[in-house]
Amino acid sequence: MKTVSYVAEVQEAALVVIEQGQIRTCRLNTEAKRTVGRRTPTAAPDISLISPIAGRHQGELACLAGEWFWINGESRNGTYYNGRKIEPDGDGNTRPIKLDNGDVLRIDTPDFRSPNGVWMLFTTDGVGEEWTFYSMKDKDEVVIGRDPSQSRIAIQRPYISAVHARITCRDGRYYLDDCHSAAGTWLNGRRISGQELLQEKDRISLCDINFIYSGDNLIFNPRKPKTAEEQKRVILSADIESKTVPDQSGSGAKELIRNVKLEICEGELVALLGGSGAGKSTLMNCLNGMELQGVKGRVTFCGEDLYANFERLKFLIGNVPQKNVLHEMLTVEEEIWEAAVTRLPADMSSQEIRRRVDETISLLRLDSVRRSRIHKISGGEMQRVNIAIDLAADKTLFYLDEPDAGLDPEMKRELFTILQNLAHNQRKTIIVIIHDVSEIELFDRVVMMVKYEDVGRIAFTGTPQEAAEYFGAAMKDVYGILTRNPEKYIRG
Repeated sequence: MKTVSYVAEVQEAALVVIEQGQIRTCRLNTEAKRTVGRRTPTAAPDISLISPIAGRHQGELACLAGEWFWINGESRNGTYYNGRKIEPDGDGNTRPIKLDNGDVLRIDTPDFRSPNGVWMLFTTDGVGEEWTFYSMKDKDEVVIGRDPSQSRIAIQRPYISAVHARITCRDGRYYLDDCHSAAGTWLNGRRISGQELLQEKDRISLCDINFIYSGDNLIFNPRKPKTAEEQKRVILSADIESKTVPDQSGSGAKELIRNVKLEICEGELVALLGGSGAGKSTLMNCLNGMELQGVKGRVTFCGEDLYANFERLKFLIGNVPQKNVLHEMLTVEEEIWEAAVTRLPADMSSQEIRRRVDETISLLRLDSVRRSRIHKISGGEMQRVNIAIDLAADKTLFYLDEPDAGLDPEMKRELFTILQNLAHNQRKTIIVIIHDVSEIELFDRVVMMVKYEDVGRIAFTGTPQEAAEYFGAAMKDVYGILTRNPEKYIRG
C-alpha cells in the first residue's frame, strides 16, 4: 500500500535581497548550501553582497531534512532574524535558525538606520520575481490606495481604501501617514495612528501588500492574481506542536490537538474530516486565528505569522458559522448589501458596492431569489447567503463549519459545486468541516483527523483519490477503520 505523507514536499525557495537601492532574487538549491557574504579578493560567497557592513562569511542557507535553516557566520554587525539579533546560547554556540516562508534576515546597525543595510526575504511562495520599484524622487507626495484617480500607486482590492496611506517628502526625508483607512496602515508590524518618519528598509504593510522603503524608492510585491494554469503557492501552513486548555480542576492543562503539520495551497477546496472529539473545530480555530491561547507552534498565512499579524490579516479571512445569523425579514439582496456596506471601506462608492453585490449574487447562484425575503428561501440558499456576507468583501481565505448540515443531497451537491467554482475560478481557499463524504470527489484535499489517547491527531492529508488508496477503502468506510486502529495512521 502506498503511504501518503502529511508533510508537503519542499517548496522551491528563494532569497530576495535588497541593498543599496538594488533588488535581486537568488534561487536556492535543496541539494547544496549557499554561503552569503561580502565578496572580496579572497572570498567568493555563493550569494555575494556589496554592502561594506556585511561580513565575508555572514552565514549559510541550508536545507536539512526538508526544512530550511540560516546558519550564522562571523561578522562584526551580526544578523537580525525578524527584527531580533541572532545571539549565541548560554553555551556560546549559535544554533541554526529554522526559516519559514516570509521570514526576514537583516544586516544592519542596531538602530536599523544604516544606508548600507541589507534586507533579505526568505520565500517559498513564488513571489521572488514579482517585486517592483517605485521611485519617489522629486515627488512631494505619494498616495497609495484603491482609487487610481487619487493614488499614484493603485491597489485595486476591495479591502484597500480609496485613499489608504500617504507618504510625504519634507527636507529630503519621507513621512508615512494612514488616511483613516478601514484596514489600517502598519509600519514594521505596528499599526500607526499619526505621522511616522521612515527609516531605511522600513516595512510598510497594507493587509497582505508589503512595501520596503529604501532611499528614494518603494519596493513592493503586488501579489498579482495567478491563473489556474500557473503553479499554486502555499497560502496557509501550520506547524502546531500542541493546543491546550485549562482542565476542569483549573490547576492543569488538557491537550486538544498535537503535532499538526499542514500546508494548503491557494485555490484549494479542503475537507476537514474526523470523528467526534478528533479536534476538527479546534484545528479550524487555530488555523483562522480565533484560538491563540494555549497554542504552541506557528500558523503562517500569505507568508506571514498569522498570530503575530492577525489584526492586519484578519480582513482577508472569512468565517462562516454553522448557525444562521441572517435577518429574516430582509431580502437576499438587502442582506448582502448591508454586509458589503459594513465590511467594505467606508469610502467605497455605491456603484462599487453594487458591482460587488451583483457579482456575489451571481457567483453564489442567488439571482432567482435576490428579491425574496430570507425566511422564505430554502436552507441551501440561506447557507449561500451566509457565505455571501464574507464573499462580498472579497475575502481570500474561508472557513465553513458544516455548511451542509440539514441539506438534502441535491442542495448539498449544488453547494459544494459552487464552493469548488469559487476555489478554482476565483482563487479562494476554502476549508470546510464536513461529516458526510458523499460529495468528497469535489474536494481537492482531504485532511483526516483521529482521536488517539484523548488527543486529536492528523491521520492523513492528500487528495480524495490518495485517501482511498492510503486507507484501502472507500471514504465512507474510513471512519470505522480509524476507530478500530487509530495508532496505525497517526502521522507525527
